[in-house]
Amino acid sequence: MNSPLQWPELQRKNAVPVPERLKVGQWLKLGSRAAVLHVAGSVSMQRAPGPEQALTAGTTLEPGDLLSTGRDGFVTVGFADGSRVVMPSNSSAQLMEADGQQTRLTLRSGSIESYVEKQREREFEIRTRSFSLGVKGTHFRARAEGGAEALEVLEGLVRATELDGGRRSVDVGEFEGIPLGAGDGALEVRGLLPPPVLRAPHDRSTVEAQAVAGAAAYRLQLANDSGFLQLAAELRAQRPYFALQTLPEPLGTGFYHTRISAIDAQGVEGRSSEGVTFVAPPQAPTTSEARAAGGGLWDIRWTTRQGQGHTVFELAKTPDFASPLVVTSGAYASGVSVGPLEGPGRYYWRSREQAEGESVLSSEWGGSFEVPPP
Repeated sequence: MNSPLQWPELQRKNAVPVPERLKVGQWLKLGSRAAVLHVAGSVSMQRAPGPEQALTAGTTLEPGDLLSTGRDGFVTVGFADGSRVVMPSNSSAQLMEADGQQTRLTLRSGSIESYVEKQREREFEIRTRSFSLGVKGTHFRARAEGGAEALEVLEGLVRATELDGGRRSVDVGEFEGIPLGAGDGALEVRGLLPPPVLRAPHDRSTVEAQAVAGAAAYRLQLANDSGFLQLAAELRAQRPYFALQTLPEPLGTGFYHTRISAIDAQGVEGRSSEGVTFVAPPQAPTTSEARAAGGGLWDIRWTTRQGQGHTVFELAKTPDFASPLVVTSGAYASGVSVGPLEGPGRYYWRSREQAEGESVLSSEWGGSFEVPPP
């Protein structure tokens, strides 16, 4: 609280009549335990009675704060026990309580994904318009989109309890989901739709998957990290084909983690299939591929470009290229051959061109491929 002179406030908030009589094991609420970990795009916060303001990473949140993401906005909030919530685009949620013992948020619109640490004597709750979703530790999604509400559990167990009416409740387990807010209808728990099988894209600007039986729509999310705590973009479509040039805001050049999920007719979103894609600037080659050439060698080819200059090619086991396995340069017309590679796993490559007469690299493209076990 920045100063020891704030101790009377702690005494008042915790209703401690005589500080000298504090007991071993007694819980004290030390104020808000929530902070913004990641922000991308347009994200705002409103703290009564002040005006709405742009939100930045590192901001400490207080009970009552209302967070909203725009069509290109994403935010991740962290709590003292290690739990995380991620709000994608077009969502709004209000932090009601975060004191170390209890965390509670109200989902106003859109969706929210929660990664709750398993902690004894602590409670985590998300409320929608119709239901209270209480957990001790799990990974789940809650949504309120287009007048419909839904819950999907990816790990652990969530108890959904009506806030009004008959106060009905139901337990939703791992890989199960339920449409919420259906009035007097039955609380129907069903298995989540399976993850769509990814397809090799036709070109560098698309992410594709096979259709899933029972799906009414599909969602694609792109993130800077494999845990999807740093979302960068998302798209929704009627079929599992996504053109990256239709994103609300263009992404920077580089690798992004992707996940595609199917959504059923009642708005329950299924399990996700994850992959990696490379987002390149418009002037990069439109197609590229990596194929095994035998003997542990791999051929990496891209569309032939006219007037190509000096090219720097890199190969690495991580998308940040912190420790590249191969770094080579030359006047490569349409690709390179690499290998023998050191073993199975995913490999990342990128090629950066420097046009003749220029001192800086003018364009970049890349991709990744999986080397199977022998």
